[in-house]
Amino acid sequence: MLSDDELVRMLRTRDPHPDPSETDPDSPLADRILARVRERTRRRRKRTMVVVPVVALALVGGTAATYAWVAGDGAGHTLDSSGLTCVGSDQSDAVTGFDPGADDPIKVCRQLWQESFGRPAPETLTACVESSEQGSIEVYPGGRDQCARHRADPYRGPTREQLNLAHFRTELRERFAERDCVSHPEFRKVVSELLAKHRLTGWSAGHFQTADKEPEGPCAEVSYFDEPERKIWLGDAKAGDPIYVP
Repeated sequence: MLSDDELVRMLRTRDPHPDPSETDPDSPLADRILARVRERTRRRRKRTMVVVPVVALALVGGTAATYAWVAGDGAGHTLDSSGLTCVGSDQSDAVTGFDPGADDPIKVCRQLWQESFGRPAPETLTACVESSEQGSIEVYPGGRDQCARHRADPYRGPTREQLNLAHFRTELRERFAERDCVSHPEFRKVVSELLAKHRLTGWSAGHFQTADKEPEGPCAEVSYFDEPERKIWLGDAKAGDPIYVP
């Protein structure tokens, strides 16, 4: 099982034929990609919810209605449609996977509340899009005022592109469900075919690149979907393991 440091090194040694337009390894975007891949990998390792501390956001002066912020696309749509956070009232949260094409965030959190927090779910839960750059979906105990309290927007469901991406992910998993090793060229070919089929215009697949280059491994899988950048980052898979698509 890879450590975080090993994961970073793995992501920093990818494509033997670098594209000069690829992300600068020292840029903020590169750091964000690495951080998100770590998060996805931790979710994969656990294959269950992860309960972690939450840092409360303080509203200083005035009322919540006086604040302006950018959450997701600014219209109540997340830019990170595959993850969901159920926020408990005891300074903890539960992070789990989410399929915007099939799941309802409130129903998902309601079903997991007892297991995560050791008590039944509150009668009322509200889904919001939090105010970070990616605008993740967070479900809070209480009514719609909880979104304003946490400087978030009410979640208004997936966009058409996010629904298309959810169907793309499902079909990609199904395509490789019986395989334990798929080469990078074959993986990219299938990705391109399915992106066209699901009308995901502007999306592409690539490898995270740095100054250190190594040849692609024999097997490929998806490390991370970067929705704001419309980028599918591929990584090396271990032969014999199921093909991973987050």
